[in-house]
Amino acid sequence: MTQPLVFVYGSLKRGQRAHHLLEGLPWLGQAWLPGACLHDLGPFPMAVLGEGRIQGELYGVGEADLAALDRYEGAPRLYSRQWLSLEDGRAAWVYLGRPHQVRHVAPLASGCWLGPSGRQPRRSGTWKSTAMFAALTQALGLALVIAGGLRPGWAFDTLGACQSWQNSRGQARIEVANSIGAAHYLTKMKRLQESYPAAPVPLYSEGDIARVCSER
Repeated sequence: MTQPLVFVYGSLKRGQRAHHLLEGLPWLGQAWLPGACLHDLGPFPMAVLGEGRIQGELYGVGEADLAALDRYEGAPRLYSRQWLSLEDGRAAWVYLGRPHQVRHVAPLASGCWLGPSGRQPRRSGTWKSTAMFAALTQALGLALVIAGGLRPGWAFDTLGACQSWQNSRGQARIEVANSIGAAHYLTKMKRLQESYPAAPVPLYSEGDIARVCSER
């Protein structure tokens, strides 16, 4: 092997928002990853090991490229980078999540993520509400902060979260706003206050959330 490969299946693919991170790297076509399932988290997908197969794209990478991708993917806190075999016999680095991170989200039947606005066919079960997405996003953002904090934007899709906040109402809007506030280290309106899925309360001012979103 003269150059390591990376298998991408989400926001790094051609036509998606983070593909610029792969500009100039050798594109080696599409490929399938067996033994994994793909889950649509809204603004981005997450792959975990399981009984399935995922469609993605292959690129040649160097050590500096992998370091940049680790920062973007929030590895090893949010995703872990693993060396896996593809269906065609090649092997590549793949960014994988953990089963507990997608426990509320059914896998995509197609194994192919079409983008944040794509209508994705799923297996049995559905993601029941925007509120559930918001709760998961908030949990991921808080986990990053507790783990030591990553620069916002490397592992949290602020643009997607802001779009969800602007288009949602009620409980879903509160939970999305809380996820944005946690990811961007905003000051809580009440320092020790917490928000729980069963009874969400706004932790950050609408003005601060609007300011963050206006910068995107």
